[in-house]
Amino acid sequence: MFVIWALDGRFPSLYSMASEEDLEEELRLMYVAATRAQEGLFITYPRQVYDRGLGIVLNRPSRFIDMIPEEVLQKRYVRF
Repeated sequence: MFVIWALDGRFPSLYSMASEEDLEEELRLMYVAATRAQEGLFITYPRQVYDRGLGIVLNRPSRFIDMIPEEVLQKRYVRF
């Protein structure tokens, strides 16, 4: 299973960050993705992307990634 666009501002969305309740709902979505993955879970995100709708550059990985214990998460980086 893949979770793509795992950037703060996308997942969780910028709009949900204004409300603790909405932020918790998006965290539940991440939890569901992580617990339903049967063979592997791949969380991907670009190093930075300009969001024209928001008018900002997104470049911080999702805060949800920080909640995953290091002994569970195997980080890999791809550089171009």
